[in-house]
Amino acid sequence: MSDISLLNRRRALLLGAATGASLLCPAVAAARSEPAWGAYPPTPVEPVIDLYGEVAVEDPYRWLEADIRTSERVQAWTTAQNAVSDAYLQGLDGRADIRARLDALFDIETIGPIATAGEAQFFTRRARGEEQSSLWVRQGETGEARRLLDPAQWSADGTAALAGYAVSPDGRYVAYARQDAGSDWRVWRVLDRNSGQTLADAVHWNKYSNAFWAADGSGFYYARFPQPDAMFLSGNSGQQLYFHRLGDPQDADALIYEDKANPDYMFIGQLSADGRYLLINTGYAGGGIALLYKDLTRPGADFAPIDLGPAEPLAGNYFIGSRGATLYVLTSVGAVNWRLVSVDAERPGEVMEVVPERAFPLRGALLAGDALILKYLTDGSDTLVSRSLRNGRERAVSLPGFGVVQGLSRAAQPGQIYYQYSGFGQPLTTYRYDVPRRRSVVVDKPQGPVEPSHYQVERVVVTARDGNHVPLFIASRKGLARRGDAPTILYGYGGFGASYPPDFRPEQVTWMDMGGVFAIAALPGDGVYGEASHRAGMLANKPAVFDAFNDCAVHLIASGYTRPERLAAFGYSNGGLLVGGAVARRPDLYAAAMPTVGVLDMLRFTQFTNGRLWIREYGDPQDAALFPVLHGYSPYHAAVRGRRYPALLIGTGDTDDRVAPMHSFKYAARLQALADPSRPVLLTVDKDSGHGAGNSRSKTAKSAADRLAFAAHHLGL
Repeated sequence: MSDISLLNRRRALLLGAATGASLLCPAVAAARSEPAWGAYPPTPVEPVIDLYGEVAVEDPYRWLEADIRTSERVQAWTTAQNAVSDAYLQGLDGRADIRARLDALFDIETIGPIATAGEAQFFTRRARGEEQSSLWVRQGETGEARRLLDPAQWSADGTAALAGYAVSPDGRYVAYARQDAGSDWRVWRVLDRNSGQTLADAVHWNKYSNAFWAADGSGFYYARFPQPDAMFLSGNSGQQLYFHRLGDPQDADALIYEDKANPDYMFIGQLSADGRYLLINTGYAGGGIALLYKDLTRPGADFAPIDLGPAEPLAGNYFIGSRGATLYVLTSVGAVNWRLVSVDAERPGEVMEVVPERAFPLRGALLAGDALILKYLTDGSDTLVSRSLRNGRERAVSLPGFGVVQGLSRAAQPGQIYYQYSGFGQPLTTYRYDVPRRRSVVVDKPQGPVEPSHYQVERVVVTARDGNHVPLFIASRKGLARRGDAPTILYGYGGFGASYPPDFRPEQVTWMDMGGVFAIAALPGDGVYGEASHRAGMLANKPAVFDAFNDCAVHLIASGYTRPERLAAFGYSNGGLLVGGAVARRPDLYAAAMPTVGVLDMLRFTQFTNGRLWIREYGDPQDAALFPVLHGYSPYHAAVRGRRYPALLIGTGDTDDRVAPMHSFKYAARLQALADPSRPVLLTVDKDSGHGAGNSRSKTAKSAADRLAFAAHHLGL
């Protein structure tokens, strides 16, 4: 399966819902008193002056950039911040009921995509009551499932997670990755299904990529970085592709590919179905600029380029499958909304267009016999199309509604595929689609205390002030009337060409059950309308993203959904930057804001983790043309003394090695010092938690309960 949204992302909850009742708690409905947050912990001001050209910029909280894992001073400060925040959040009326609903929804069984090896089907499953997903196998769809790997055996506190796996062609071996405390770093091991034993093989320093097996099952390919000086703060460059032969120590692994001339480039390695061709997509954040291939049947052969036409730095190429020597590639070269081409590996200069560029972005494709399954992003929601390779005829695959499609994979039966779908009110469900019969059948459907028919979703397209079109999904319990006062959470991301169609999230469902509206904006900077919409929200255009988000807030108010006193802003990661930037420009629009694991210091982001890779998205603070843009919208620097900001709940994790927690530390310190004190500025630092992936179910539910209780209080719910 190939999914461009995965590539672009790299670039860069039961209190009666089963009966249709809303989550209405007596404590929530009653008049509320304001919990005291007391005095903020003292935060020393120790200014450091930086020069950007001739502009001097003071950074009063540089000391908070120290590694929380080694700095006793930062540890003490964050412990004191957590004490203040925990006391406030625990004192919010209705939080226990919110947490109970979230726990019930997070406890719904989650089943991952199906991977087949002969008749064996492999998939991840997080059963009820479990903190993390395990790896399971069954024979066919109806065979009894057997657990192969259980992360509960790796750590008692649920902080170890299964981060990925790859099955050898014969199904005997499973290479699997373990991540700890939410860190992006992975260690790969190998399970022998015949013996049930984990082999001595161990591969370290891998992140952001999966392993894949050689055709003969003798070993697997993997990408790694050199061992960093500081595991959680150092930047990563010099990615390399290695081959690990079973039984060998890692230092004996063979180097297959590296790009010494461009150490900040990342890549995606893939193998053709017959194991003959090894392909490398290399460039900005992987999958861009160049597409290389090597014929493994020719001893001594080197990688050769496949020329798809003139490419520029943000171009993308992604290998999706092969038939003999014919390679099928999704590419944005010459097509900002992507197209599908075929290349004859024997004559790589011969490129044929198979699926032309369309009005909406082509975000994924699966080669399934004589058919292609194509995934389009249509006004912010995923759609599926089946296309015949014989005559080009296309037929739409019926989906339940607005939502996300993932996990495209081939079934053992010819002409059949698997896909997964989820929407606002529907948990992730696995379907088998029969291409000739044009029929989808449910394979795995989780059971739980949620009924999709109890929710309503409306999609409108907002025209932002600069003319950009912004799909806005507005969801609530069915029958909720527009009275201009619905407590509403507005969510967005807005960057890196990554698009997040509406899917099932316990946090959203719980908020709707409480009587609230949950709205998701597909913004400039995302890839909602292809690369054109991405570029409309990057570099010097980044402020347009914050304006578009605020324009969506204005639309919700003007259209009779809510009012500023009942509106909150929420976003993760780059979405945390979005919230910080939007609030800095229009603090009057929101009663609460919740930037989570956000990028918030736009002058120092390049100094930590993989921040250098984000220069293509944000720009370089040392660039004289882009410095005033970055400095102007940087949430940390845009704070104004005495301004009445929304109530702020700023969240991060102490092992976040993707967006360094110093962003949240410094932003919280500055806002606590400068903001009008009538509303709280709270910081929560989750212990043994990272950027999101790999965090345990209970940690995720706790953070969600904090946010919803905080939002409910400040929005008057």
